[in-house]
Amino acid sequence: MIVSDSEEKAFNAPPVTKYLVAMLILVHILLLVTDTETLNWVYQTLAFSIDNTALLLQTGEGSFGKFFFTLTSHMFLHHDFMHLLLNAFMLLAFGAMVERYYGLHAFIIVFLASGWLGAMGEYFVSSDTGGFLYGASGAVFGMMGATMLLMLPRFGLQKIIGFAAVMMGLNLVIGLTPLGTLLTGGDASISWAAHLVGFIIGACLSVLFKPTVRD
Repeated sequence: MIVSDSEEKAFNAPPVTKYLVAMLILVHILLLVTDTETLNWVYQTLAFSIDNTALLLQTGEGSFGKFFFTLTSHMFLHHDFMHLLLNAFMLLAFGAMVERYYGLHAFIIVFLASGWLGAMGEYFVSSDTGGFLYGASGAVFGMMGATMLLMLPRFGLQKIIGFAAVMMGLNLVIGLTPLGTLLTGGDASISWAAHLVGFIIGACLSVLFKPTVRD
């Protein structure tokens, strides 16, 4: 009976997690069927700029508001279906745990704070090279970080630390070597900084939340 209940929960994510994943997929499908000019406009407008002038309060109308708007909007854009599916899978796996055991408010806080600060982390390490950041990876790594305390009683401190070390180690290897460029097809790179900062933010926020007791 216990195993059956666990399996049921694993395949039935809480509603907001499912809706968010569905929204990410829907946005990507809509972008796939749009024309090239519109597609370029969307990424240039809604992706987060990591150019070193992005933080300056420029004289252009709406520049300050756009900066903060794109801190959120960039999380709904993805490079390709593989990028989308990896983030969707991680969000279903870890985001579902956050929503189920910490509640909706905690889920939203972790998603936004990890995504925002993950983007800022990438900005500070890559602003000299410029470019645009997009994808929900910082937020989903935040969800992963937020589940560490939840998994602690079952797996123990040593295994949790080992898991975190392996994940962050792979993240650094992929993000800091040509392997990341190969995985994206050569026209993009993987943001190790957004992943790392997102994970840390999620882990730190989790100590502020009180898990819901489950039978």
